[in-house]
Amino acid sequence: MKNVAAIDIGGTSIKAALVDEKFAILATASAPTPKDDFDGSATVDAILSIVAELEKSGPVSAIGFDTPGTIDEMRGVARWAGNLGWKDLEIRSLLQEKTKHPVVYGHDVRCGALAEMRSGAAAGFKNSIFIPIGTGIAAALIVDGAIRAVDGFAGEIGHMNVGADIDCVCGLTGCLEAVASAAAIEREYERNAGSKKTAEEIAKAIGTDMNARTVWESAMHYLAVAVEDLITILAPEAIIFGGGLAGAGALLIDPLERALDKRLTFQRRPLLKVAHYGPSAGTIGCAIMAFDALAQG
Repeated sequence: MKNVAAIDIGGTSIKAALVDEKFAILATASAPTPKDDFDGSATVDAILSIVAELEKSGPVSAIGFDTPGTIDEMRGVARWAGNLGWKDLEIRSLLQEKTKHPVVYGHDVRCGALAEMRSGAAAGFKNSIFIPIGTGIAAALIVDGAIRAVDGFAGEIGHMNVGADIDCVCGLTGCLEAVASAAAIEREYERNAGSKKTAEEIAKAIGTDMNARTVWESAMHYLAVAVEDLITILAPEAIIFGGGLAGAGALLIDPLERALDKRLTFQRRPLLKVAHYGPSAGTIGCAIMAFDALAQG
């Protein structure tokens, strides 16, 4: 039985797993995402160290990894990844040059959508949207049963202008990611309260902490604005929320449901769901991508 190393690179941390052909996780590993790694070398070294750690638990037949940003999956190029500081970086080639294992590279959100579409919360829907919320925000668009990337440019909903007065990493003001990502929620809470909490802790504190409630309600408002636009344009049957913030469960879904009750009129009302694989969706998607590549030779 073959195993693959599945490596999900986020703006804050790298999550990895050794996964077998039945998609059972045999071992896990993690590391902080290197900062100011503009040439990708530190990230490649981190991946190699993680693969070596996973190989202690079993052989690796291929490496599947993903990153955020605007990705050209066919060429293996990160065109732009604001949270990693990359621009036109040939990250797949950089890794392939340093390992004997076959390497496949994808977009973190589309990898998560692949997992949810194959055997998760998006299974059975021809038209759905997968939105993980973590350091950043993006979406995978599943249209007529296929994930649509449009040369890697589609789905960057984190940079939709939702009318907020906060600067974004992309250089503009008003972006969804700058006000509703987990990182944004944490920054705004610290600015208001003078103390630090994780986004999950902020969600759980909204009943007793006024600063937490204010920040959370603001984030949910802006997220609802973006979701309404997506519903109007794409008419999904379901919207699946993943990433670390999906752990908030009903604290995330219920405010969006109430907002959509007020905002939608003629549009098709989608089901709002939490990802089956939670924050591990990207990792499982990387494994699926790697096994698909092995099957295709």
